Amino acid sequence: MRPVLLAAAFASLAYLDTHTDEMPILLGSVLILAGLLAGLYPKDWLAVSLAVGSAVPFTEILVHYGILSAPWPTGTGFPYAPFIAYLPALIGVGIGAGIRNAAAPSTAT
Repeated sequence: MRPVLLAAAFASLAYLDTHTDEMPILLGSVLILAGLLAGLYPKDWLAVSLAVGSAVPFTEILVHYGILSAPWPTGTGFPYAPFIAYLPALIGVGIGAGIRNAAAPSTAT
């Protein structure tokens, strides 16, 4: 897998997270992007799910500590809720890698 693609996916999700307050759009983007990358590289499903899923919690932690700005007010406690982004990342990876493996010709005889 090319690390540039993972970095671009991470950066695009971080940008989307800091410029919208719509969680369904963000989590849907995580699911779609993870599915596309896992479809391209099904053997690297773990790296894809970790890179794509960690973009949201990483960005939210930076917003919480005031390093980045966002269009919503930050809470008082540590942001644990954004870690739910790993779930759509894993679902997207499963769908993308599953479609790719199903479309590949079978080598079993």
